[in-house]
Amino acid sequence: MWSCIQGNFGPNSTFCGDDLCHNVGLILSIASTAYLIVCFPLGLIFNVLVLVVNLRHKLSINMSDVYFTNMALAGLILNLVAFLQLLGPDHLLWPVWTFGRELCMVSFILFNMAALVSIYSATLLSLDCFIEQALPHTYMSSVYNTKHVCSFVWGGAALASFSSLLFYVCSKISEEVNDCSKLQTKELGDAIMFFTGLVVPTAGVGYAFRLILCPRKSHLFQLAESSRLDPSIQRLLLPTVLAQFALWLPYYLTLLVSTAHFVTRARDDMRFANLLHFLRGGCELLAYVSTCAVPMIYKCLQKTFDSRLRLVIQDMQCGLKWGLCNQRGLRQQHIATVSQAELPVE
Repeated sequence: MWSCIQGNFGPNSTFCGDDLCHNVGLILSIASTAYLIVCFPLGLIFNVLVLVVNLRHKLSINMSDVYFTNMALAGLILNLVAFLQLLGPDHLLWPVWTFGRELCMVSFILFNMAALVSIYSATLLSLDCFIEQALPHTYMSSVYNTKHVCSFVWGGAALASFSSLLFYVCSKISEEVNDCSKLQTKELGDAIMFFTGLVVPTAGVGYAFRLILCPRKSHLFQLAESSRLDPSIQRLLLPTVLAQFALWLPYYLTLLVSTAHFVTRARDDMRFANLLHFLRGGCELLAYVSTCAVPMIYKCLQKTFDSRLRLVIQDMQCGLKWGLCNQRGLRQQHIATVSQAELPVE
């Protein structure tokens, strides 16, 4: 997504003349169209369902539900960014529209924020599951604390995306300013996103799973040796974390390759740069798939979701019926009033 910020839409634009570039661009265009037809509506529907159900029953949800609500909100933002990006010249040989730099900048910041929120929500879910297992019936992993933690996650994600905003501000300043002309914010931003989006969460999830699977190695379990994590939460945790990291790992690895490519000063190799551009586009598609995969996992494995969804549907049906009954009653009352007014006065 850096290409439109730099004013260069890359080898997947309409100016792509190389045969290899055109063939790989055609593959990426087909994959992007398939995502928009299949995965985009699924992600939109399931993320909205998760938000509606959990916010409708916010007094009865548990800690894991709060994190999945947070991931659903991030998924909706990623759906919006995907709809804008995948119809542009970065992914289509014949784009529907081209980005303005301001819109591209906003989309890029939202993409980074939602990506960090998704991956850190899964990480913190793992750590809180361990706390719940180690110290049951405490307030350390309560819903109240989890809501505040999710707020801090959004704030931290916004700060981590500051480098992209800095790049845009510097691009607006005259090139005569040496500080901005020498500042390689693109590579710095890629390196920051790789470290904050992959290295730190991987370390956190690895530590949490080590403690969950090997509880005797933790001194906290001396307080509650008989405590065990709810099997339903454990079944929900493992597929969610694996799906998040498996789908986002290729994207973050391309950030590492892009940074290494700049450090080695191999910028003259245009063929490799073109392939790296397409590789990054394909990895972005995989990352977008997480927006429909995670809420589908949550719906299938969260044992109380279907019952809460039925209650929401029943409430909506009752609300519609109540509204129709009120409308019929008001209409009948109005007809009766008019009829009485039209009666002759004796």
